Amino acid sequence: MMRAFFHTGFVVQDLDRAIEFYTNVMGLKVAGRMERQGEFACQLLAFDNAHIKGAFLDLGDGHQLELIQYLNPPSGSGGVNRNDLGASHLAFFVRNIDDFYAEKSRQGLRFNNPPAALHDDAGRLLRKALYGRDPDDNWLEFVELY
Repeated sequence: MMRAFFHTGFVVQDLDRAIEFYTNVMGLKVAGRMERQGEFACQLLAFDNAHIKGAFLDLGDGHQLELIQYLNPPSGSGGVNRNDLGASHLAFFVRNIDDFYAEKSRQGLRFNNPPAALHDDAGRLLRKALYGRDPDDNWLEFVELY
């Protein structure tokens, strides 16, 4: 039986570069690092001679982001569009999304567009949201609720 969410995993080209982005730009903290190969990794990942290294990062709220770099077999080129089957994204709540957008743009976070506003039928602002990408083109969503 399922009990709770544990983590979201992203495949990255360079683990150290991804950790730098998620800690310095996004403000996450490294909760742990690992390297796996051998029987467990091969069975779990279903690759012969599987070898990965990774890290778990978090904001202290229980859900973690796992970054995985495949050493063997190496990762492909990637490039999943938001509307492709199998595409995924990780969403974060933020405060003051307009300031967040300006600050993170200066720090190198690549966004699709400025924040989009969603209003109810009476014209009340419900939320603002926007999409961006990490250095490996994993999709990120940022949401401010009103």
